[in-house]
Amino acid sequence: MSAALSHRPLHPSSPRAGSAGFTLVEMVIVMVLMAVLAAMGMSRFADREPFAAQGVADQIISGLRVAQATAMAQRRTVYVGLTTTPPSMTVCLDAACAQPLPTPAGDSAWLADTSGLALSAAANFNYGPDGVPSLTSRLTLQVQGSGGVTAAQSVVIEPYSGYVH
Repeated sequence: MSAALSHRPLHPSSPRAGSAGFTLVEMVIVMVLMAVLAAMGMSRFADREPFAAQGVADQIISGLRVAQATAMAQRRTVYVGLTTTPPSMTVCLDAACAQPLPTPAGDSAWLADTSGLALSAAANFNYGPDGVPSLTSRLTLQVQGSGGVTAAQSVVIEPYSGYVH
């Protein structure tokens, strides 16, 4: 009987039954592939300009929506000013901007991290008490990076509804 036991195959979960792990060559290949993928991915995140430009575009959209909502909620005219280089935005309760409207965070900086960016156009308009902007035509703004290259989606303000997208 001892002879029969010695020729029996090993249990399938035994380490000697099949491959016990990766060979050194397989591990080196996997590590080289991971290094190549990481190097390719790092170049995508090294350039912060597209992310900063999209952030500024999003801040403009949300700031304009707050300005419109404030005009309707307080039933008064709210004035908006946008400058090109560096991009800045003012939201005021009077035309001379003696009464600036603070951001929801309580400060006066409607746009943050605008270094190296520009807006395609400057604009001054207001939202009336009904939320309708004083624009006579659609206003399209683009956040531009270095060299005037458009680096984010356009910000569009519709003339009659004031819809910002």
